[in-house]
Amino acid sequence: MVQEVDPKGKQPQASLPDLKETHETAGEAAIRTDNDEEWREEFPYPWDEDEIVTRRDTLRFLLAGSGALFLATSALAIIGNLPACPNVKAVPVAKVGELRENEWRVFDFPDQYAQGILINVPGKGLRAYSDVCTHLSCAVVYEGNGRLHCPCHDGYFDAATGNAVAGPPIRPLPLIQLAISNGIIYAVKEVPR
Repeated sequence: MVQEVDPKGKQPQASLPDLKETHETAGEAAIRTDNDEEWREEFPYPWDEDEIVTRRDTLRFLLAGSGALFLATSALAIIGNLPACPNVKAVPVAKVGELRENEWRVFDFPDQYAQGILINVPGKGLRAYSDVCTHLSCAVVYEGNGRLHCPCHDGYFDAATGNAVAGPPIRPLPLIQLAISNGIIYAVKEVPR
């Protein structure tokens, strides 16, 4: 209740409550209180357990999250650069004498998701490379003139060495080591260069 002070020095009088505010009946107040309590029962929230998050807590969370992401990325980079398992299964590619000079064949190596190309280069013998161009991963084909061609961006590689000779590629093709056993040529291992 608010007390009013008379400026002429009379005794303070208690002011009457505003009629507009107190016009509701006791029943209406009880209904309003019940409605207020209904939503609290339907959507309970533990107000006493609620904590205020400070800027310092937010910065700690961001710093810890960034550190965790950095460590995870570093671990994935290290795992990705580990050498592959040395127990690579040899894949049969062709029979000895099956490819004449300037003939070539595409084969799956080391599995069905990657391919290699076997070429009988005139005067040099059998050579095998990954058929994935080192520029933008297009498949290369042998032209028959001692060069491998990447049709995507007109890149050329020397069939005898696998080195890039023209176009956008600057890195050589990865070499696939070959082994001959019982008249069969096997692709054994891919050597990145």
